[in-house]
Amino acid sequence: MLDPNPTDRQEGQNQNQLSISDGATHDKQYPFLKEFSELLAELSRKELENLLTHQQKMFAKAFWEAENYGGSTEKCKKRLKELHGPKWYEITSLKKEMAPLRDYQEWTLRIDHRRQWNEYWEKQKNIANIQSTKALE
Repeated sequence: MLDPNPTDRQEGQNQNQLSISDGATHDKQYPFLKEFSELLAELSRKELENLLTHQQKMFAKAFWEAENYGGSTEKCKKRLKELHGPKWYEITSLKKEMAPLRDYQEWTLRIDHRRQWNEYWEKQKNIANIQSTKALE
């Protein structure tokens, strides 16, 4: 656990977490992420849904609903009326205000892609540790 007093922290503590701007490291840790994202974008809706497990579908839908008025266009319209008045449709549209579920399905698959690579790298690290321990014996 991190020490709540930043002055007592060791230099470099938690510094190996990746930031968005650390693209070179991301490419090494998550190979083919760009290609995987491009592939997902090219799939039809049905092909994309076939890749998702039931759990992944529910995860994507839950996040989509959380950020898109519970998935209800009526709730969205009501909120837009509150914000912009009865002629809200002259200012914006439902398409602009509600993201497509597909975005969240692709996001869910990219998360799983990263999780799989994280597991792979952890196994590689464990194998390297075992080999170095054996070499020391």
